[in-house]
Amino acid sequence: MTYAIRRAAGLSRGLVLAVFALSTLFPFYWVLVSSLKDKHQIYANPFGLPANWHWGNYADIWQTAHLSRYFWNSLFISACAVAIMLLIGAMAAYVLARKERSGWLYAYFTLGIMIPVHAILIPSFVLLKQLHLLNSHFGLILIYVVSNLSLCVFILHGFLKGIPRELEEAAAIDGYGRVRTFVSIVLPLAKPGLATVGTLGFLNCWNEYLFAYVLIGSEPSKTLTQGVMALTGQYSTDYALVCAGLVVSMLPLWLVYMLFQEQIVKGMTAGAVKG
Repeated sequence: MTYAIRRAAGLSRGLVLAVFALSTLFPFYWVLVSSLKDKHQIYANPFGLPANWHWGNYADIWQTAHLSRYFWNSLFISACAVAIMLLIGAMAAYVLARKERSGWLYAYFTLGIMIPVHAILIPSFVLLKQLHLLNSHFGLILIYVVSNLSLCVFILHGFLKGIPRELEEAAAIDGYGRVRTFVSIVLPLAKPGLATVGTLGFLNCWNEYLFAYVLIGSEPSKTLTQGVMALTGQYSTDYALVCAGLVVSMLPLWLVYMLFQEQIVKGMTAGAVKG
C-alpha cells in the first residue's frame, strides 16, 4: 500500500510538471511557427503548422527593417554593460566579504534592489542630458550597469564569502599581492557565481525597453527591443514579422544559457547554501 501511494504521488508530480512544461514551451512554439507564416495564415490557422514556409520573413526584418543594425547595437551594449558590471561588482563584493564587518556598507550597496528602476527614469534622463550622453551607447551602458550592480553585489557577496580564507593566506605566503590573489585565485573559484550574475545581467540588459526608448532617439543607435517594437503599426500589424523579430531577439538568450548552463546551476546551488 505504501509503495502504491508513493508511486501514485510520483506519477501525479510528473503529470503536474509535464503540464507546467508544456504550458511554458507552448508560447515559444507559437512564436516560432507564426514567424514562418504570412499574416493571413496566422489568422486562418493560428496554432497549426504553416502551409507554406515563409523564410523570407527573416530576410525582411534583417534587411528592410534594419534589425541587423539594432541587433549588433544591443549585443554591444549588453556585452559592455555585463563586463563592467561583473568587474565592479566582483571587486566590491570581494571587499565587502573580506573587510566589511558592520554590514552597513553591504546594505548600502544592495539597497538598489528595493528601488524600482522606473523611479530613476526621469533623474537618469536629466543627468545624461546634462552630461551630453543622450542618444549614446555609453550613456545607456552606464544606466544598465547602475541598475544591475546591486543584484550583482548581492549574489557575489554570498558566494565569495564561502571561499576559504586559507587559500588567500597560502597565496600571500607564496608572495601574491591582493590584486594578484583576486585575479588568480578568487575569480577562477567564483566562475559559477560570475556566470549566474552575468547571465541574469545579460538577460536584463538585452530585454530592457523603457530606458532605451527614453534615452535613445537617433535611428542608428536604437536597440533590438526598439526595432521589434517598431514592427507594430498604429492601425495594423504584420504579426508574422513581429514573431520573426521575437525569434531573433530570443536566439542570443538561448545561446548564452546553453553555454553557461552548467556554471549557472553550480552558482545557484552554491548561492543557496553559502553566505
